[in-house]
Amino acid sequence: MSQESISLTEKSQKEGWLASLARRRDRAQDWMASMVLSEVPVVLVLTAAILTLFGVVMVLSASSVEQISAGYGAFTLARSQAVFAALGLITLGVVGYLIPVTWYRRPWVLNLLMLLLIALLLAVMLVGTTVNGNRNWINIGGMSLQPSELGKPITILWLALVYTRQGRIDQGSSAEVFYKALMPALLGFLTVVGLILTGHDLGTVLIYGLFFAAIFMAAGPSRLVVTTIAGLGGLLVALLVLTSPNRLERIINTFAFWRDCLEASCDQANSGLAALATGGIWGVGLGQSRQKYSYLPEAQNDYIFAVVGEEIGLGGCLIILTLYALLIYCCLRIILRSADLFIRYASIGLMTWLVGQALLNIAMVAGIMPVIGVPLPFISAGGSALISSLLGVGLLIAFARQTPMQPLVGQGASLASSPTPQETARRQRLARMVETEQAMIARNPVAAGWTLDKFKALVRRVMDGQPQEQAQVSAGNAAASRPAGQRPARAAAQQSRQASRSEGRPSAPRPSVGRERPSARLQQAQQTGRMTPEAKAQVTAQEKTAQPGQKKGGQAGKPAQTEKSSLPPGLRTIRRARSRD
Repeated sequence: MSQESISLTEKSQKEGWLASLARRRDRAQDWMASMVLSEVPVVLVLTAAILTLFGVVMVLSASSVEQISAGYGAFTLARSQAVFAALGLITLGVVGYLIPVTWYRRPWVLNLLMLLLIALLLAVMLVGTTVNGNRNWINIGGMSLQPSELGKPITILWLALVYTRQGRIDQGSSAEVFYKALMPALLGFLTVVGLILTGHDLGTVLIYGLFFAAIFMAAGPSRLVVTTIAGLGGLLVALLVLTSPNRLERIINTFAFWRDCLEASCDQANSGLAALATGGIWGVGLGQSRQKYSYLPEAQNDYIFAVVGEEIGLGGCLIILTLYALLIYCCLRIILRSADLFIRYASIGLMTWLVGQALLNIAMVAGIMPVIGVPLPFISAGGSALISSLLGVGLLIAFARQTPMQPLVGQGASLASSPTPQETARRQRLARMVETEQAMIARNPVAAGWTLDKFKALVRRVMDGQPQEQAQVSAGNAAASRPAGQRPARAAAQQSRQASRSEGRPSAPRPSVGRERPSARLQQAQQTGRMTPEAKAQVTAQEKTAQPGQKKGGQAGKPAQTEKSSLPPGLRTIRRARSRD
C-alpha cells in the first residue's frame, strides 16, 4: 500500500472518530436537555452541605496544631469556620428559596450592589489590613471582611445582565463591535479588578478574569474582538509577572522540570507534594497528618487539599472531585433548560468561578500550576470565601426553581411545572419579564443596549447642551443611516416630528399600533356598568378600528399574532405556555 493511501485511510479514520464523538456529545446534550429540573435544587443543597461540613472537619484537623502552638484553643479556628458555615447555609436558603429572581434581575439592584462593592474595595485601599503581602481585608464591627470574595457573585450577575441586554455584539464596524462588546462590561469590571489588583492579589484577579472570559464567550463576540482581547490579556499578565520578581520566581520554579527546586520559595510546594505522596491511596487517617506540624504553610487555607490527600488519600480526593463534578452537572442542566439568557450567562459564570477556582487550587497543590494563593471553595478556612461560595449555590438553586424553561424534545412547553404555587407564580413573573425585555431587543438586536451611536449622541448632548429629546433623535438618525439591521422609518418619523415642533407646526399623529386602549374614565364606566351613549359610541368606534389579528375583549397591549415570528424560540415557548396556563 502506498504512503498516500495510508495517509488517506488515517484521515478517514480520524474524521470518522471525530464524527462519532460529535454524535455522542449531541446525544448526551439531548439527554440532559430532556430532563426536568425538579431534583437539581436537592442535589445542589446536598453537594454544598457535604462540602461545607467536610471543610469544617478538615479546618479543625489542619489548624489545631498551629492554634495550640500559638496559644489558642484547638477548636478556635474550626469554631469560627462552623459559625460562618451556618451563616452561609442560611444565606443559601434565603437566596435559593425566599428571594425571587425578578428582584435581583433588575438593573438598579445590580448597579447598586456594584457601587456598594466598589465602595468597600476603596475602603480596603484606605483602611484595609495587609496579610502576606495582599491588602484585601477590612475590619467591620470586629469582624474581618474580604470584599473581593463577596464581589464575585455580584460581578457575575452584573456581567450576565449587561450581556443579556446588549443584543447582538458581533455585527457592525470594528469600532462599533468593540464598543458594544466590551465597553459596558469593562466599565464596571475593570474598576473592580483594578482595585483588587491595587492590593497585589493577582490570584483573585485571575479568577475574575476566568469567569469574565466564560460569560464573554457565551455572549457570542466576533473573532476579531476575541483575538484582540486574548492578546491584550496575555500581554497584561506577562507584564504583571515580569515586573514582580516573586511571581516570576514562582513560575520558573513550577515549570523548571529539568532541576529540583530546593530554594526557600519552593518549601510550600514541596511540602504539599510530600503530603500527597505520604497519603497514598487510603491516607494515613483523619487527623494524623504530619505536614500540618508547621511544615506546610497555610495548611488550613490555600493548601488544605494537601492535608486532605495526606489524611484520606487518593480515594478521598476523588470523592471531592466528584462533588465538584456534580456542581458542573447541575449547572449544565440549568443552562440547557433555561429560556432566559440572564440565567444562562449567570450559571456559566457561577460554574466557572466555583469549579474553575477549585481546579486551579488543586493544580497548585499538585505542582501543575504555580502558587497563586486562591482558596479551595467550601473547604478552605475563611468566612468571606465560604459565605460567597454558598451564596453562589443559592443563586443556582433559585435559577433551577424559577427559570422559564425550554420545551422538552417532542413535547410542549410548560411553565407551571413547579411543585408549589409560589414557585409557579415566580416562574411566570420571570417569564413575563424575559419576554418583555427580549421582545424589545429582538426588534433591533444590533442597536440594543449600549452602542457607539448612543455614546456619541450623549457626548454631543453634553458638549452642545441640547435637551435629552433632541439627543435621542440624533441617536435615531445615526442608527437609521446603517444599511442593515436598523429602523430608518422610525428615525425619519422622529426627525419629522422634531422639525414640526421647531417650526411651530402641529406634528402628525403617531400611527396606532395594536388596539387603542380606552381612557381611564371609560374603563371605570365599563366596570361599573354606567356608560353614557357618547361613551358607548366611543368604545364601539375603538373596537371597529382594532387590528384584525386581535379579538374583541383581548388584553390591551398584547402583541399581534404576526409578531411572534420575530421572537426567539424560547420566548415563543414562554408565550404559548403562559397562554395555556
